[in-house]
Amino acid sequence: MPTTSKVSGTGAGGTGRKAAESALYREIAGLVYEPMEKAEARLLAAFDDAPPEARAIALHLVQGGGKRVRPLLVLLSARLFGEDLEPAIPVAAASEMIHMATLVHDDVIDEADTRRGRPTAGRLWGNVNAVLSGDALLARALVMLTRESRPEIVQIMSEMVYRMCEGEIIQNARAADPEQEERDYFDRIERKTALFFAACCQAGALAGGASPDQAKRLWHFGRSVGMAFQVIDDLLDVVADGETIGKPAGRDLAEGVITLPILYLLKHPHHRRAVRPLLDGGIPGTGEIQTILRLVRENGATEYTYQTALRFAGEAKDWLDELPATPLRQVLASVADFSVERRV
Repeated sequence: MPTTSKVSGTGAGGTGRKAAESALYREIAGLVYEPMEKAEARLLAAFDDAPPEARAIALHLVQGGGKRVRPLLVLLSARLFGEDLEPAIPVAAASEMIHMATLVHDDVIDEADTRRGRPTAGRLWGNVNAVLSGDALLARALVMLTRESRPEIVQIMSEMVYRMCEGEIIQNARAADPEQEERDYFDRIERKTALFFAACCQAGALAGGASPDQAKRLWHFGRSVGMAFQVIDDLLDVVADGETIGKPAGRDLAEGVITLPILYLLKHPHHRRAVRPLLDGGIPGTGEIQTILRLVRENGATEYTYQTALRFAGEAKDWLDELPATPLRQVLASVADFSVERRV
């Protein structure tokens, strides 16, 4: 099956594949349905004591949708080691609050008007209030962790937030730079995405009663899943239609972000000759972006990128080998598969 059809979700088979993907996600999430509901309730209640203006923005962000992948990773990692998930619920809620804080800040930086089909906080309340609401979400998450989790979990999540900020700084510094290497790309997505997944898995495992060594294996698992997840995100940006991904195709390029499919073309002499002139002027315009997207789709970049994501997913499953041989271990392996087979 061509790689583009695997990741795009378009065409005659796309609907069926997307339905299968959704069914897999529902099956995985259903295993921790009640604690996920409790974590969601904690999210909704987190700003009950806030002034009306701040609470309105926070609720808009909480109700913005999404798969809640990070709290799901926290709870599944905890569930691998025991039945009592109560200690993991505040960690799960805090992880989603941190994620929402990063999204609202991203929307301000990107000057985005919509996210998941809804107006952004910046569009509704202005960028100043949006930035402050992101700060408030982050602060409230850290307060929740400090009050309701273990010190080592607070340290894990705090260190992750710092590394994520480093990733954003690196990305901005290397914007529209066609000389960057694959190792630069992997370092960037590790900081921006994979370390968050890693921290959620490690923190969830510790909350569930794992030993430090077991929790560290979950950290490695989460990192590899996060790498696969982000590589597929970057692939979707160049092969999927805008309706599928909720943003125009080529949005990364329009923001100066050079991802793995583009780097694949730039490192091959024949393709480089076609792509490099389109990037020499800095951030490409609409016409240049469409040309680059066509070259990506026609010259092996999608297959290379998809295979890279599969490699990371395989590494993730390898890290599970020495963990308790329970049905939950196979569920976590399915999470690794989901990270590369999803369409949105």
